[in-house]
Amino acid sequence: MISSDRDEFEGDSIPPYANLEKSFSVKFIIVGDSNVGKSNIIIRFTQDQFDINHSPTLACEFGTKHIIYNDTDYLVQIWDTAGQEEYKSITRGYYKESAVSIVVYDITKEESFNNIKEWLNECKNLSPSSTLLVLIGNKIDLEEERKVTKEMGEDFANENGMLFFETSALNGNGIENTFQKCIENIDRRIREGFYDLNDLSKNGVKIRKNQGANNIGENTVDKKALAEGNKKKKKNDCCLYN
Repeated sequence: MISSDRDEFEGDSIPPYANLEKSFSVKFIIVGDSNVGKSNIIIRFTQDQFDINHSPTLACEFGTKHIIYNDTDYLVQIWDTAGQEEYKSITRGYYKESAVSIVVYDITKEESFNNIKEWLNECKNLSPSSTLLVLIGNKIDLEEERKVTKEMGEDFANENGMLFFETSALNGNGIENTFQKCIENIDRRIREGFYDLNDLSKNGVKIRKNQGANNIGENTVDKKALAEGNKKKKKNDCCLYN
């Protein structure tokens, strides 16, 4: 499993978000071909690390991180799905209840860019209609090997109503900004009354109770989704979270 809350929030110290009156959980899903860097995007965002030896994701993995924006604590819950065709029947269930669907391609592999239309169609067909759609061109640290221009990514995103970013999970360029901008859009939608905040199943955004210093770490995981994942794990005899 990709790590959960950051280590510095353990112990007796009160984290900066503990006393904020407003707190929301926001469910993200990240999809795309195998080896485009989905898992390392999450590892970079949640742990500020890069795992060069990370094994391909089997079905789905999970990570979380808090973002403070507009005096509000946003718990970002990110579901990382496998890109292999054999796992699609399993991972399709994770599109449900997603507030943000991120499609990733590798700027050095044109095939991964050509396949984003298929991934986008799955996001549109399986995610809530309210889902914020995001396109990421990853591995900009390999600029000399680039096969997909930035303009190509921008054009596709504009044509399909998506936010667009280029990132490097290796050195972290663009990673924090990507998730920050997503939360800024979620925050704006909340303030405009776009979501039913009492029902996570409708749009992937839900009010969280103020955790306080003694409750940090409670209710930080989408327990319903984890339970569904465990059922799929047993049914398919596949290790989802190891």
